[in-house]
Amino acid sequence: MADQVPAVGNVLATIERRDWDRLRALLHPDVHWTTAIEEHLHGPDAVVALLEHDPPPAPPAYHELRDGLMVRWIDTPG
Repeated sequence: MADQVPAVGNVLATIERRDWDRLRALLHPDVHWTTAIEEHLHGPDAVVALLEHDPPPAPPAYHELRDGLMVRWIDTPG
C-alpha cells in the first residue's frame, strides 16, 4: 500500500507539468479513470485527451495499481 501514495503524487505532478507522454507511461493500458462528474474513461489516450483541456484533478478518492501502473482512478466528487 505504501507504494501507492508516491504513485498518486507522481501522476499528479506529471499532469501539472502537462507531460502527456510521461503520463501515458504511468497509466496501465487498461486504465479506468472516473472523473469527479462521473465520466468513465478507458485507456491512456482517453485520459490524456480529457486532461489536456481540464485543470489538474485533486488526489483521487480511490486508486489502484497493477504492475506498478495506475489502473484505476476515481476522482474525489466535488
